[in-house]
Amino acid sequence: MNSKKFANAVLLCVALAMAVSLVVDLAEAAGNDPGLGGDKDLSTKTGLGVFDTEKKVDETKKPNKLQKTVGFASIFVMIAVVKWL
Repeated sequence: MNSKKFANAVLLCVALAMAVSLVVDLAEAAGNDPGLGGDKDLSTKTGLGVFDTEKKVDETKKPNKLQKTVGFASIFVMIAVVKWL
């Protein structure tokens, strides 16, 4: 790679970084706004309570059979895309 191509690549990377930094907003904490949601159970745990061994599974958050099948089939689709495209 000659110096002109390298300089163009660096300039392109710097321009891309500047363009991304212009459109990204700063992250702000949610505060006490009740409308923002979040996992209240996780946010109230302190100490080693995060490593609680009791399994409290919310049945509404578990994937159903169709979602599991699509996830499993996507592995084969990924292999086919990598192999033939």
